[in-house]
Amino acid sequence: MSKTSKNLISVGFVLLILVIIYTCIFTFNLKPRLGLDLKGGISIVYEAKGAKVDEGVLDKTVEKIRDRVDKLGVAEPEISRQGDRNVTVQLPGIHDPERAKQIIGKTAQLQFRLVTDSKDAKDAKKDPAWKVTEGEQNLQPDKEIILPLKDGKSKMLLKLGPTLMTGDKLQKAQAGVSGETGSWQINFTLAGDGKKAFADITTANVNKQLAIVLDYVVESAPNIQSAITDGRGEITGKFTNKEANDLAIVLNTGALPVELKPITEQDVTATLGRDSLHKGLIAGIVGIAVVALFMLVYYRALGVITCLGLIVFGGLMYGFICVLGEFWSVTLAGIAGVIVSIGIAADSSIVYFERLKEDIREGRTMRSSAERAYKSAFRTIIAADTVSFAAAAILYILAIGSVKGFAFTLGMATIFDVFISYFFTRPVTALLSRWRVFGSPAAVGVRSVTESGGGGEAG
Repeated sequence: MSKTSKNLISVGFVLLILVIIYTCIFTFNLKPRLGLDLKGGISIVYEAKGAKVDEGVLDKTVEKIRDRVDKLGVAEPEISRQGDRNVTVQLPGIHDPERAKQIIGKTAQLQFRLVTDSKDAKDAKKDPAWKVTEGEQNLQPDKEIILPLKDGKSKMLLKLGPTLMTGDKLQKAQAGVSGETGSWQINFTLAGDGKKAFADITTANVNKQLAIVLDYVVESAPNIQSAITDGRGEITGKFTNKEANDLAIVLNTGALPVELKPITEQDVTATLGRDSLHKGLIAGIVGIAVVALFMLVYYRALGVITCLGLIVFGGLMYGFICVLGEFWSVTLAGIAGVIVSIGIAADSSIVYFERLKEDIREGRTMRSSAERAYKSAFRTIIAADTVSFAAAAILYILAIGSVKGFAFTLGMATIFDVFISYFFTRPVTALLSRWRVFGSPAAVGVRSVTESGGGGEAG
């Protein structure tokens, strides 16, 4: 097979990859997945409370939060551990951040406790024995606690016995409207051990009050009028439609294994996100234009090859960003990585063309030097790109947050640079070297042999 045929096959291979990528993009309507800083939304870092947090418990917490976010209908959330105690939650494109924060951060520890005594809050102030349980004390399910209950205009304090059953026995919770009062409530269903345990509790405590406590807030304390053996119950209170639905979500996903407190919060408006994206794209376009203009002025006809290579490079970068959209979000830092990579893509062409110009100055023709110059330049290109890729890989492994996006796009661009340099720039240069316009040294930015002071005659 001739060198010309091999070069044509190489260029065709690159173009075929582009055709396949963009066929998939248009067929499946693939688009870049924008990160929080480009789309707008909220980012919250939670810290787990407690002296020591088990790694497995924190992983379980991440799973619970992800279940809650999925039920909220948030597209493309990013939920991950950060260090030994923190959980990062990023919700791009969310329209109701306050609601999301309430649902995510709610511990949702549901407990059923018998009311052993009650007292009006005003009278209880005079009695030290009726102090409301606070702090770490109310996290003890096996101890007696005192919590307030607002019943109409009056406020009562309830003395509650140890926890008889927890919310992990719930099979399903659903918001509904009470047939008697017309107010919103949460209807729950128990199954298996939970159904039997609830039947035993209600059978043994008929005519007593059973407090339903969520995160140590008494939601309701109804009287047990008869044994409940069908595994069905309800949580009543002064709920709105949204509150009832949100409570059903956290009950269905279960309690968080640890209590979380927010330590940092970032709100990015959709307007700010669009502005960041707009400026990032403008910076990218300006960068490409400046690089292309420099290459055309300095390398002339060879600069056209560089521009073609930049078009292929940009096509591959955008195509892969779209294809990876299901697994990876492009952030402003990622766009910065793409902009930096434009220079990397141009560097390889500069190394090659400078070596090619040296041969032409020595009197060789471009046609005879195209392959020879690339063999010499390729070693330098590989060495430079290896260093860039190693730096990107180390940065990706050690960095956190959006810096990973910069490292990822930089590493991907480095791989594309080697690929395009070998399979596109090299063969295109060899093919175009046969054209008469490339036969003149001036056409490729080389002064005549006489003007440059070299010996021989330019071919």
